[in-house]
Amino acid sequence: MVLLTEGQRRELLPVARGDAELLALDQVVAGLGISVTSDVAGGAVTLSRLKHEVNLYNRKSLAAVDGDLRLLSSPVLLEDGRWLVPVDAVPRLLGPLLDRRAEWRAASRVLLVGNVKVPRVAVATYLSADVARVVFEASEKVPFRVEQEAGRVNVTVARDLVDVSFQQQRLTGGIVDSVQFLGGKDSLFAVTLGRRFKELKAVEQDSPPRLVLDFQGLPGPAPAEAAAAVDAPRAPALTDAALRTVVIDPGHGGAETGAQGPGGAFEKDVTLQIARKLRAMLVNSLGLQVFLTRDRDEDVDLDTRTAVANNYKADLFISIHANASRARAAAGTEVYFLSYQASDEESRRLAQAEGAIAPPVNPVAGAAPDLALILWDMAQAEHLEESSSLASRIQEEVAVVRGSEGRGVKQAPFRVLVGAAMPAVLVEVAFISNPDEEKLLTSDAFQTKVAAALVRGIARYRQARFPVTAERPPAGVRPAP
Repeated sequence: MVLLTEGQRRELLPVARGDAELLALDQVVAGLGISVTSDVAGGAVTLSRLKHEVNLYNRKSLAAVDGDLRLLSSPVLLEDGRWLVPVDAVPRLLGPLLDRRAEWRAASRVLLVGNVKVPRVAVATYLSADVARVVFEASEKVPFRVEQEAGRVNVTVARDLVDVSFQQQRLTGGIVDSVQFLGGKDSLFAVTLGRRFKELKAVEQDSPPRLVLDFQGLPGPAPAEAAAAVDAPRAPALTDAALRTVVIDPGHGGAETGAQGPGGAFEKDVTLQIARKLRAMLVNSLGLQVFLTRDRDEDVDLDTRTAVANNYKADLFISIHANASRARAAAGTEVYFLSYQASDEESRRLAQAEGAIAPPVNPVAGAAPDLALILWDMAQAEHLEESSSLASRIQEEVAVVRGSEGRGVKQAPFRVLVGAAMPAVLVEVAFISNPDEEKLLTSDAFQTKVAAALVRGIARYRQARFPVTAERPPAGVRPAP
C-alpha cells in the first residue's frame, strides 16, 4: 500500500484483524505536521493540527471530527501502544485535519493526500482494411510497458496511480477483438487479438506522450466485399447509457471462511467457484466487462469490496453468498438489497452474521438522530429502486433452478452493500447448512445452472433498463465503434 502526497511517497504496511484492514496511526501521520496525543489509560487518542481536532476511541467504530461524530467501517484498536485505524477511514480523518483532499483508491491500493498530480491516460482506436491502431495518450510522460502473449497484448503503466476513464471497446474486422482496462496495481490494459492478427508494431512518441500500437492483419476480403461489409448495418450496439461493467463479490475468503456445511464445504469456496463461472458467462454471452473483488482465497474486508466496485465505476454490484440456518431443513434462495431496517428477524440475523451495519451508538446525549442520518447517507438511497428491480429479476430466475423454492426478495443492513454507487444486491444462493443443498452447492452442474440463472436475471434487468439501438458506422478508415 502506498501513501502519496504532493511531496512524498511512502510505503505503508497494513494489518488484518478479522474482516478489517488497519493501518498504524503513527505510520499514516508521519511528516504531515499532525500532533498525536495518546491517552492509553483512558483508551483515547487525539489528532490535532491548527484549529482541527479528531478524537478516536479504543474498540469503538466512532470518531469525533471537530466535534461531529463519524461512523467508521470497523473499530479503532490499541495494540502494544500503537493505534490502528481502518484503512478506508484514513481519508475521512486526514482531510479535515489537513484542509486538503484525501482519497482512498482501493483497487490501486493508494492513499492520496493533497493535490497530487495523477497522470491521465486516454485510449483511442482506429481501423482500416488491414490495420487496427490503438493509441494510449498520457497527460504527461509515463513508462509504458508492452508484452505480447498468446492471444493478447498487455500494456502496463509503471506508476502508482493513473486516471483512466476508458473501460472497454470491441472492434470489428477480426484483427483486434477488444481493448479493455483491467486496472490493478500495474494499471493493466489488455488487447485481445482476433483471428486475422499477424504482427504488432509499437512506437512511443514524446509530444504528446503516447504509445501507438499498430496491429497488422492477414489479408481480408476482396475490395468489393470489404466495401459491402463496411456499408452493411451492424448488429445492435448499446447506447452511451448502457450496462457495461459488473463487479462480482465472492463472499468471504481467506481466514474468513463463512458458513460451513455438515459435510465440510466452506461458503468461501463455493462463492468463488460460482463467481468465476458467472464472470465467464457475462463476458461471453452479454459482452460485459466483469471484475471480481477477489479471484483467489484471500481476505478482503467488506468495505474494500464495495470500494472496488466504485473504483471501476461498475453499473452493477452482485455479492454471492451461501446461507445457513439452525433449521437444517431450511432451503431455497434469497436475494437482498440494502435497507437500514431488516425485512424480518431472520433477515436481521443473517445480515448480522454477514457483517451488518452496526446499530447507532450514542456516547453523546441526543446524538442518535445524527448517527442514523450518517448511516442512511452512507447507504445507496438513490439506487434502491434499481436494486429492487435487479433483485426481483434475479430471484425469479434463480428460484427456477431449485423448482421455484425461492424465499423472496428481502431487505437488510448488509455492510458489504453500504456505499455502493450503483444498483447492488446480495444473493444467498442456497443453504449450505442443509445437507442436500450443500451437495448441490459443491456440484459443478448446479453452480453452472446458478450462474446461468444470474445471467438471465441480469439480462432481463438490462433489457428493461437499457434498451439497445442500432447504429451504422461511417465508411473508410474510421474511429473504431
